[in-house]
Amino acid sequence: MKKVVNEPVQEKIDERYEELNNKYLRSLAYYQNLEKQTACWREDFVKFANQGLITKLLEILDDLEKAYEHLSDEGLKIIIDKLKNILKNTGLEEISVEGAQFDPALMEAVQIEPGETEHGVAKVLQKGYILNGKVIRPAKVVVSQKLVS
Repeated sequence: MKKVVNEPVQEKIDERYEELNNKYLRSLAYYQNLEKQTACWREDFVKFANQGLITKLLEILDDLEKAYEHLSDEGLKIIIDKLKNILKNTGLEEISVEGAQFDPALMEAVQIEPGETEHGVAKVLQKGYILNGKVIRPAKVVVSQKLVS
């Protein structure tokens, strides 16, 4: 085969090709990572788009549950259950804390009182909730603490 260009020029062409090829590969990898990140951001947006509305509905749910404690009306219980099912279908879960050990990731200690167990939840003042794996409202609890004799 016949040489078209001399050797020093061919070396420069090869170097430039390698440089451009590396830039292309880095750009392609960056683009693919950006696509993955965008997909994750989009998924998170969809999961938590209603968080503000759900947080406000939790205040209404709290009020309805307090009213039910005083009235014990079956119609009110049906409404509470419907609202809970709707919220559950959006990915909302109630944080179960009754009788558990205090966990600052899920709970907010509002008060400490003497008790049988060290750092146990003595009383739940306000229920906490998790939306799609993220705590949107920590449970407000009273924590027990053993008295030193």
